[in-house]
Amino acid sequence: GAANGTSLSGTNNETVTLGNVGTVTIRAAQVADGLYTAGTKDIVLTIGKATLTVTADDKSRVYGDANPAFTIAYTGFKNSETSTVLTTEPTASSSAIATTNVGTVDIDVAGGADENYDFTYVKGTLTVGKATLTVTADDKSRIYGDANPAFTIAYSGFKNSETSTVLTTEPTASSS
Repeated sequence: GAANGTSLSGTNNETVTLGNVGTVTIRAAQVADGLYTAGTKDIVLTIGKATLTVTADDKSRVYGDANPAFTIAYTGFKNSETSTVLTTEPTASSSAIATTNVGTVDIDVAGGADENYDFTYVKGTLTVGKATLTVTADDKSRIYGDANPAFTIAYSGFKNSETSTVLTTEPTASSS
């Protein structure tokens, strides 16, 4: 028989390793002998693409921070291959920016291309958690018997150049 230009003769049960996606014609030939007449038989073998599942890994970050590096997990590679064999590796991205509110946002994955693999994409989740805000009552003083002064508060930890005006309810300072 012959496959991809490889010719085998004289032996039964030969194994031929076929490569990439495509169509291969395998020809079996029998020479005439005292029992059989000569003949050939062609078999067309079509090798289709394998399906590779590409999943964006879940990630998390704090409100106001930059997105972390997005990573991808693969299942379905054949022949111990890895993503390094792909013509174009897929990439993961998210629409989340530093000012994206606390909650969850999709991590999309797309853009893979290869002659031997089709791609199925699975989204990941970016979880945006609350940032920590430190609220400190400013030190004050007064003379015995006088009314308390106006209490003020100092903040640290705001993100995105925000101020206390973005708080749903501002904290208050008081003293017994």
